[in-house]
Amino acid sequence: MRKENLLKVFILLINLIVAIRLFDIGILKHEHYKNESNSILNNYVYGASAPRGRILDAKGRVLVDNKGIKVLSFKKNSKSDIKFLCESLAEILDLKSISLTDTDKKKYYYFLHKKDIDSILDKNILEKYKMKQISDRELEEYKFTFIRDEELKNINEKECYLYKQMISGYSFGEKIIKTDITEEELVKINALNSNDLKVTLKWIRNYNYDTVLNQIFGSIGAIEEDDVNDYLSKGYSLDDTVGVSFLEKFYEEYLTGEKAVYQVINGNLELVEPEKRGLDLVLGIDINTQLEIESILKKEIENAKKYPSSKYYNGSYVIVSDPNNGLLRAIAGYDVNNNYSSDVVGTFTKSFTVGSVVKGASQSVAFINGAIDKDKKILDSCVKLKNMPSKCSWTKLGLIDDIDAIAQSSNYYQFINAIKVSGQTYSYNMNFKPTMDDFSKYRNVFNSYGLGSLSGIDLYEEKYGIVGSRISGDLLLNYVIGQYDTYTPLMLSSYINTLANDGIRNKIRIVDYAIDGEGNRVELNDPQELNEVGISKDDLKRVQAGLRKVIASGTASNYVDKSIKAAGKTGTSETFYNSIPTTSRNFIMYAPYDDPLYSLVIVSPNLAYSNSTNNYKYPINSRLSREISNILFEK
Repeated sequence: MRKENLLKVFILLINLIVAIRLFDIGILKHEHYKNESNSILNNYVYGASAPRGRILDAKGRVLVDNKGIKVLSFKKNSKSDIKFLCESLAEILDLKSISLTDTDKKKYYYFLHKKDIDSILDKNILEKYKMKQISDRELEEYKFTFIRDEELKNINEKECYLYKQMISGYSFGEKIIKTDITEEELVKINALNSNDLKVTLKWIRNYNYDTVLNQIFGSIGAIEEDDVNDYLSKGYSLDDTVGVSFLEKFYEEYLTGEKAVYQVINGNLELVEPEKRGLDLVLGIDINTQLEIESILKKEIENAKKYPSSKYYNGSYVIVSDPNNGLLRAIAGYDVNNNYSSDVVGTFTKSFTVGSVVKGASQSVAFINGAIDKDKKILDSCVKLKNMPSKCSWTKLGLIDDIDAIAQSSNYYQFINAIKVSGQTYSYNMNFKPTMDDFSKYRNVFNSYGLGSLSGIDLYEEKYGIVGSRISGDLLLNYVIGQYDTYTPLMLSSYINTLANDGIRNKIRIVDYAIDGEGNRVELNDPQELNEVGISKDDLKRVQAGLRKVIASGTASNYVDKSIKAAGKTGTSETFYNSIPTTSRNFIMYAPYDDPLYSLVIVSPNLAYSNSTNNYKYPINSRLSREISNILFEK
């Protein structure tokens, strides 16, 4: 290549590097470099932290607040007298739950007696260390051989613990010694007049209600390594506290406060801008209603656990939401195996085979593919495929049409439809071999209802269910009655909302809006339509009529007070718990059916198993449905 061409390439590379750097400074990390510039040019100093926005319920009650605590930290310099600080702070600080190992004690003992121990070390060992023939750890272990166990018994454990804190991590980094320093301790720490110690005000979260919701409010903490560059580009400091999970993380940009700004004038700090609390988040949940539902749910779970058949039953889940916009009104779950602790996270991370609750979606697929003759009655029966046992409804249902098929939960009706959707006609002992495309016809519609799709909830942690990969005639018949793919309780909430909302699916959301420091409403999550199910309005009304009849005179006729005018669907699924056959019960509903205000989802996995003593299935879903709907509609 000629010299002038090499020069041109070199100049282009230089220009590219400069352009990338300018983009990084001017766009990606604009806030970070702006803050740095202000600090250098104007001698600005930022406060240590600022209070985060609070989390409020729908009525303005404060669920999550801030509590300011004093934090003592240590930062080593070349003149630090660690021994003096350990001895002094051991006298000052009230330290609880000290945890020390023998290695911790040996390190502190060596620190105190370094000269004496070093004077008796084998010079050959030291020479090997100098030549890097032995490691730092090996040398340390060698030094420890000169420390007798009885000498460790006289170690001051508070001093040892403080030493452990001071030497942890990066040598000259800032180390947290104790959080929540008292006023009395602060006075004594200041009297030490040490430049190595610093007490700063940090904000922690305070939870005002004992509710399972505390689990999904999330936690705050240090910036995680993978997120450092992103936060720096937004103007954060490395030692800032941020949301690290659930709502705290999802709404970090709104919850984070603005630090106070000071200017250094003649050696003194002058306040330029006071700290500002972050925006307050307002949920769609009324905490009083939430707590009532939690109490009822826990009571009914305890009742169910009294029966021998509930050996593998570990708890139930409840979700209440507004079908019109997807706003959650209550969400709860308990883990029996963990002392009835909150398992709200399970509503969107755990998936289950849900049974016949999916039949509204299955019927929709049949309508969309022209497999249903409206008002035509057929005799409920069984389907027998080649080399497979007969598959029947839960009981003989007699003559049924499409509405009765949902109301009475006919499996046979859905089986016949599935065969028609696949372009075939049922005959006894037929060799039914659907294609993956036939499965897709169902899954695509199910997904559009929210079954198998993420709900869009304002949490990063939501998970998918399990999608079956094998195809066969028997498995497709299982699929259409909810016995193949698995779905989370939150997916069921999205599904029933879509049915109630005339086929329009909206995101599920916890937070309604935010409030700024002046009390102004800030919109965060306007109802967002995700999709519309591709079923005609007339056909959807037939599905809705079937759901209405489920409550009026069908399989859930005792689930809801008749005056509430609900529509819904029951579901029983044959499941397994560690290879043990179990029965799960599920229920979905919305009400009133002609102008929906609430939807309700109840999922009770592994409720009972068959055994020689008792296989009784406690009616937890019907009891929960009746009690919760009475609360919602003030019956």
